[in-house]
Amino acid sequence: MPVTHNWALPADTSAAAAARGLVESSLATWGDGADAVSIVSELCTNAILHGSPPQTLKLVIDTDNLHLEVTNGKGPTGTVPQVAAQGSGIAATGGHGLRLVAALATSWGTDISPELITVWADIAR
Repeated sequence: MPVTHNWALPADTSAAAAARGLVESSLATWGDGADAVSIVSELCTNAILHGSPPQTLKLVIDTDNLHLEVTNGKGPTGTVPQVAAQGSGIAATGGHGLRLVAALATSWGTDISPELITVWADIAR
């Protein structure tokens, strides 16, 4: 039976550290959670840099799979998260976070509503 955790995150730069701590403590009995901690750190950092409050974290722990979701309000530009192309101007100053997520996750994606953006990632055990 899956175990689901939902947390509201601070609406400031402490969100990524808070999320890392929540995931680390929740995965203490699941096994190696290093990839999950790296992924949630990137997703929370993006939510703070590009989104608006509220920011929430959802973690679903199953026997074979881990599901992470970070949801935030759309930022002023309403841009959709995307991996920066190799050699683009974005990559020179950022844009590496989603590339890292894509490399570590079994699958990942975005769900967009009129007010919210959710970026999710799955990790196979």
